[in-house]
Amino acid sequence: MPINQKSWIINHYAKDELKGTELELVDRPVPDLAKNQVLIKTLMLSLDPSNRLWLSEEEDYLPQLQIGDVMRGLVIGRVEQSRHSRFKVGDHLHSLQSWQQYAVVDGKSLTPENGTIHFTPHPDIPLDAYVSALGLTGWTAYIGLKHIGQVQAKDNILVSGAAGATGLMACQIGKAINAKVVGIAGGSEKCHSLETIFNLDGTIDYKNCDNLSQAMACAFPEGIDIFFDNVGGAMLDAALENMAIGGRIVVSGSISQYQQLGDKTRLYGVQNTHMLVTKRLKMQGYLILDYLNEIEQILPEMERWLLEGKIQYRNTEVIGIENAQQAMSQLFSGGNIGKLVIKVS
Repeated sequence: MPINQKSWIINHYAKDELKGTELELVDRPVPDLAKNQVLIKTLMLSLDPSNRLWLSEEEDYLPQLQIGDVMRGLVIGRVEQSRHSRFKVGDHLHSLQSWQQYAVVDGKSLTPENGTIHFTPHPDIPLDAYVSALGLTGWTAYIGLKHIGQVQAKDNILVSGAAGATGLMACQIGKAINAKVVGIAGGSEKCHSLETIFNLDGTIDYKNCDNLSQAMACAFPEGIDIFFDNVGGAMLDAALENMAIGGRIVVSGSISQYQQLGDKTRLYGVQNTHMLVTKRLKMQGYLILDYLNEIEQILPEMERWLLEGKIQYRNTEVIGIENAQQAMSQLFSGGNIGKLVIKVS
């Protein structure tokens, strides 16, 4: 059993844009294993926009982290030692844990209700697929489109943040269901990849677009049936103008606003909410943590799609837990395509 490990602890809360000083890397002892506890080795650490929320003093959907706490994070881990009857050495877990190399956890807490999925990797699928396409981002896209958006074949789907982890999966799941999918992304390189590698029906390059609403109208002259939104702000306003009657807006995230948290004067005020009434729209936010009990039924279908080539995944991989804080800024600069992952071991 390891004696010490590297851990990222909270040094101060984030205000406005990330400064790269919010966390501090420290050496900490690995606790001894008590009865009914499990030692989890972190293999991969997922970097997500929610990390910015958890570094804020603003209230969110999980208990507030305190100064000095280990940073919260989603990990792919492997059981290294176990004193709990439900877990054996070598078991794989997708779990809400921390930014550190190891975690000693009570086995009874490792449940879907507490953010943990116990899974067996498919022998023909690389493990890193389970941190992206077959992990939280893939599940989020699946639930958002199929459960919240009630997607149907031939629907017109617009996805914001389409080159990001969740957006990329929403695009591909839409295509797998035989819908028309157009993605919004920043820059010609990302847009080209979305159309040529991931076979989207079209893209909108928001960085080189003078009028987002007009671009959406050109892409969907009959209106948007589903807007899968990861960005919020002005993109949401433009989409509201272009929704079809009875359309559905799936609110997966609002990354354009996260770095303004704590300063309401800088938050974007959506102006077109009256169109929810006039167009008879449905708009719903959701958290994948509320649906983890369904993953056991969802995962086999998604594994099949991956093996059949209907969905692909692309990770931006950073080596070493010591680089996690620096890498996090890529989430907000657009420096990554697909899932941003720290390979810990």
